[in-house]
This record gives sequence, C-alpha cells and structure tokens, in this order.
Amino acid sequence: MRNRLSVRRHGRLQLLVGTGLVVALTTSALMVTTSAAQPTVSAAAKLARKHRTLHRQALQGPISKAKVKVLKVIIRGGKGSAIAAGDDYPAKWRDRPQDSVLDQWREYNRECTSFVAWALYSRNGFNMPFYDNANEWGPDAQKRGYLVNATPAVGSVAWSNKGEYGHVAYVVAVNGSTITVEEYNEHFNGTYDQRTVAASAFTGYIHFKDPSVTLVQSQAPPPASQPAPGPTQTVTVTTVTTPSPTTTTTTTGSTPPPPAPQTWAETAGGVAHTWTNYTNAGGTEGPSIGSNQTVQIACKVTGFRVADGNTWWYRIASAPWSNQFYVSADAFYNNGQTSGSLVGTPFVDPAVANC
Repeated sequence: MRNRLSVRRHGRLQLLVGTGLVVALTTSALMVTTSAAQPTVSAAAKLARKHRTLHRQALQGPISKAKVKVLKVIIRGGKGSAIAAGDDYPAKWRDRPQDSVLDQWREYNRECTSFVAWALYSRNGFNMPFYDNANEWGPDAQKRGYLVNATPAVGSVAWSNKGEYGHVAYVVAVNGSTITVEEYNEHFNGTYDQRTVAASAFTGYIHFKDPSVTLVQSQAPPPASQPAPGPTQTVTVTTVTTPSPTTTTTTTGSTPPPPAPQTWAETAGGVAHTWTNYTNAGGTEGPSIGSNQTVQIACKVTGFRVADGNTWWYRIASAPWSNQFYVSADAFYNNGQTSGSLVGTPFVDPAVANC
C-alpha cells in the first residue's frame, strides 16, 4: 500500500492514500476548486491567441461561406496618401482583432495582403482585380497580363512565395541593391512596420500600376510687346499695264491667333481618381492624378456629394484628361499651397470659373 496509489470512496468522500499522504475532499469542494483554477478568457484574447499561428490571408470560397463580415473603406474625391505614407491602414480594420473582418478585396484585416491592397488603392489609384494568399499574387498577376520581374520600383509590390502562404509588401524606396518596404504582419502579430532589405530578399516584384508623378507645367503667355506669330495675311494686287499685266504680292501684316482658354493650376494633395460622369462619380474611370501633381483646370461644376460633403468637381484641361474627365475639387489644396495636410483647406478654389 505504501508503494502504490489507490482511491477509496466513502459516500461523498474520497480518501486518497499513497506514500503516506491522505487527502479528504468532498466532490463538491473538488468541483469548486477546479472551477476557480480556470480564469475566464475574453473572445478577443482567444482570437489573438489563435492567429499567432499561420493563417490564410484571403477568403477561400464564396463570400456566402465566410464566417466574418466584409467591411469596406471607400476613398471618395481622391484623398489618398503620399507614396511613403507610414501606417495609413484604415482604423476600421486596424482597430479590430486580426482576421476578424474581410476588406473589400476579401483579404483578412491586418494581413500583409490587405495592407498592400489598401496601399495600391489609396496611393496608386489601383483596385485589386483578385484576392488570394500572398504566395499566389505573382502567378495571379501574370495570368492577367501584369508585369512581374526581378526589378523593384517605387509603388510596386515586393512579392515572396516562401513559406505556406508567402508575403507581400509595398515598395517605398529603391537604393541600388536595397529596397525599403512598408508592410503588415511580418512578425505574425498583425502590426505595421517598415524595413530596408536586399532586393533579392523577395521572389520578385509585381508592377500593377506603378505611379509616375509628372508635373504639368503652366504655359505662360508671351509678353504683350512680342505677340505670338500667327498666319501671314497677304493681299494680291494685279496692275494692268501696256503691253502686259503685272502681278505683285504685298504683305500687310499678321493676324494674331485667338487667345487660349484660361485655365487654373491646381495641386492634388493625394492620389485623385477621375471620372467621365461627375454627377455620380462614375461612368468611365480615367487616369489617376498623382499625389502633389499639378494639373490645369478648365472650370468647376457641382455634382456628386463625396464623403466629406463636397459637391464641387473640376474639369481637367491637361492631357491625357483633355476636358473629358472630372475630379472632386476637395482632392486639391485650393489655396495656393502645394504640400502639407489637406485638413482645413477649402473644398474648391473660388477663382476657378464655373463651367
């Protein structure tokens, strides 16, 4: 008996005998003790603990089978961010437990794929055409005709197919053989970070819509004392003489060309989306205006009310928009500034003429 453990039941008592140790506990007391030893774990803590392990980054299967809801964040009026914007990931996704909702591209929140899809949308003006785990982004992009190569570029997607689900990041700087990227969930904790690594650290680079910010310079009119040359006006005079007529040509001067329509230079505070239909922010989507890009505006008109309440839209005179596309006026500084925050700036420049 001293060398083995045995339990004897005496009604509601249990007598534990072994190696000289005797413990008497009632069944109810044992239950109370066991219950007290198990602290309550919040649902958020359970979810956080669950996602410390590898997890799919994108929804698999139809949306009707998703166990979490889709939570969209829409940019209206083009108030995007600069290329290296830092952690501009929307609070609607960032402040929720990781993988607890899907973004509008059906990527789980606070995953690398969700952050990069957001950066492409808000900074490059590009809407992801597919949803998938990061290791499939390269093949998926190639199938749709997008360039995938080993050459990084600012605004491109750094893509890795290593590991079970891979990883993607947004390139914000290229310096020789190294790149700087912004990303989420690199450390499996659903948070943002920025790091500089060798370009060879990634499998390749996806070029969906690398931004190219080209400033459109305003053409100053020539001085009044030196009018622009126009077509030469000539008068032909025929003089009848004897024995034969003589024809002479006299130049009487030049006719100036008609004045060019007046335009106004406006600078965008972020990536601005353009549309053919200003009444509903729809129709055909045109080329996006780059962050801090200056364009020539032909006139302003009231139309679709965007999220912050603005209803003014600009018709864009500059090529390639060429008076065929409109942009929400609140995407611009409208007060002569060309940098800094758009917060507090006017919705529209009153100097711009009405259409």
